[in-house]
Amino acid sequence: MPTRRGDATAGHGGTLIRTLTSETREELQKADGKAGMMLTGLGVALTALLGAISAGGVAPQRYALVPQMLFWTGCAAWVPALVMFGLAVAPRAGKPQRLRAHYFGDATVTPSVRLLAAVVQRTDPEDRDLSQFVALSRTVWIKYRCIRHGMVWGAVFLLLTSLGLLTGASA
Repeated sequence: MPTRRGDATAGHGGTLIRTLTSETREELQKADGKAGMMLTGLGVALTALLGAISAGGVAPQRYALVPQMLFWTGCAAWVPALVMFGLAVAPRAGKPQRLRAHYFGDATVTPSVRLLAAVVQRTDPEDRDLSQFVALSRTVWIKYRCIRHGMVWGAVFLLLTSLGLLTGASA
């Protein structure tokens, strides 16, 4: 029987799916690392800002209206940046399904070890690998979207807060 072009079960399909899944797992680790680094940087920036304010080196409450607005608007942008980076690093375990053996969560909802063994026996490895590839790809896509949004909000935080500090200190 001839195989269809692009059929995952045709010839090298299983190998390709495993390769893509492996690459996607690597990309998932990169995304988590990037988000963690950005989250740390955001925390350091806020800590430095709060330290400068508490030490009296920065007094935004004494600034004119426009610099104060820039400063506090920038500070407000820190919150969505934190949320987006937090969402990027948040674990995504997926939704477990009964009578399936595609990932660890499925084992938690299968009522018995005997039934789980039967499910594992009849699970097609390529279907399982393809399922994992799809799930991991979605997770990576979501993480990178959160990172992009977090970077935008982080840039707004840094830019507006800095502009408020610079214009307020020079006035």
